[in-house]
Amino acid sequence: MSLVPPNFLTLNVCQDAFNNLFSLYFSEHDHDHEEDGGGGHEGHIHAGVSCEEDPDKQYSRPIHIAAIFIILACSIFGTVIPIVATHVKKLRIPRYAIIVGKSIGIGVVLSCALIHMLLPAVVALGSDCLPDSWHEGYEAYPYLFALLAGIVMQFIDFTVLQYLTHKEQKKSMSLDSSTKTDNSLKEVHTTGNVENCHGSHVHGGLLMDPAALKTIEAYLLEFGITVHSVFIGLAVGVVDDKILKALLVALAFHQFFEGVALGSRIADAKLTSHWHEALLTAIFSFSAPVGIAIGVGVASTLNVNGATYLIVQGVFDSVCAGILLYIGFSLMIKDFPEDMEQLCKGKKFEYLLRAGLFIGLWLGAAMMAFIGKYL
Repeated sequence: MSLVPPNFLTLNVCQDAFNNLFSLYFSEHDHDHEEDGGGGHEGHIHAGVSCEEDPDKQYSRPIHIAAIFIILACSIFGTVIPIVATHVKKLRIPRYAIIVGKSIGIGVVLSCALIHMLLPAVVALGSDCLPDSWHEGYEAYPYLFALLAGIVMQFIDFTVLQYLTHKEQKKSMSLDSSTKTDNSLKEVHTTGNVENCHGSHVHGGLLMDPAALKTIEAYLLEFGITVHSVFIGLAVGVVDDKILKALLVALAFHQFFEGVALGSRIADAKLTSHWHEALLTAIFSFSAPVGIAIGVGVASTLNVNGATYLIVQGVFDSVCAGILLYIGFSLMIKDFPEDMEQLCKGKKFEYLLRAGLFIGLWLGAAMMAFIGKYL
């Protein structure tokens, strides 16, 4: 009778089986790369993956052109709803319903960043068709680019806010002391208790009025989502018909609910001119369609399995993911609790109202996750 414990024998058997499978896997996948001409990777076969243009690829230009107008309509519709609901009494939508839509948009932004942007970037930059330098020694390039994009967005956000704050500070100092209380910058004592100041920024002993701050935040959000929308549109413009189906549905939801979030910011900013609101709406609404149009224009010259395309796609997707994550977390950390306090605190059925906003946030994330899994 063996004196070795049964669980130890089981462990040895499992370890031997794992080692055999591990050795078998690498014996089947190890291969030598034959150099062609300049030593490029395009045109080679890597672990069963062809790096040449797929001859069976189906690319329908009319379908991609139709996608331009579909995305344009979704972007405009989502952005206009909160703005129109604020100005037109007959079409006024309950404020709570708009904020629920905004909460859904936050979930959509975060889920889209991770599932529809960062994951494809990891796949693209991990492809065997890329040069060995992309795999040897460092494999976290997609996450690095996303991190850098988020850091750059935070720097831009902070720098612009600082600049506009100091600009308003100089303006207020030039006014008579009797009118200083009407400025958007007011003196506060930071050593005492400051009430109702959450959501505002304090710089050098000055408190920026929430109305002025909301205007700045609307510009910053506009910048961030416009930049990444162009890149996302470019990705839609170059993919084949099979991938377009899922990506188009995801982008339609994304642009609509992101438009709701932006439209809510624009409406809260209370800009002095309706033309100003229309301009911000148009810039965002046309950003993704312009990207799609550019992608359609260059699609015929690209090899989607080639190293150049995969690197560009991976970097762009990573950068977009970083921007989206920064925007999404900024909205979730700042706007979400502020909206909840304004709409729910002290109201009848307060806890149900709060739960509705959380459900909207979760629903937005779940929708994009569902699209990423089944479409």
